[in-house]
Amino acid sequence: MPNSTLLDPTSQSDVSAKFLSPRLDSLDGKVMGLLNITKNGSDIFLARIAELMRERFDLAEVIHVNKPTFSRPAPTELLVELAEQADFVIEGLAD
Repeated sequence: MPNSTLLDPTSQSDVSAKFLSPRLDSLDGKVMGLLNITKNGSDIFLARIAELMRERFDLAEVIHVNKPTFSRPAPTELLVELAEQADFVIEGLAD
């Protein structure tokens, strides 16, 4: 049997270049970024996430960012700016 390789057709870069960020000790006092991929209902989903997170944690700020279109990856500049402003990010999918 030949060797098999699993390829992710959605990946935009080499998988070996990806890494996990260190886990935050607490979300209190942190800036939460919400990345709306602009699919139907994702704004409603992310608004509810923001509401629930504010109830549970003492967030310093919530930043809302929209992708230009759900059908393409977010522009690198948008992701870099969000990463510079937020301590953690939640991406919203819906439909």
